[in-house]
Amino acid sequence: MTTAYRAGAPQVVVPQAGDQTYWAGRVAELGIGVAHDGAAPTVESLTAALGAVLAPEVRARATSLAAAARVDGAAVAAELLLSGEA
Repeated sequence: MTTAYRAGAPQVVVPQAGDQTYWAGRVAELGIGVAHDGAAPTVESLTAALGAVLAPEVRARATSLAAAARVDGAAVAAELLLSGEA
């Protein structure tokens, strides 16, 4: 998900386990893709998801947010931990 986000590529996320449902929801909330409903895609569900994700407004939103993607998260977290602010 992060790679697609940083690349500005709209995405369909099919969550399988763990925190993937959360991140799929975030992708949908941000308007940069679609969170597939359920872990077992069908031809119909993937067709609908791809149709939605390839809409011009989703592509534009994904492209516009890519420039804001932070790539320094680990460094920021380390600085916060070392400074005692975390």
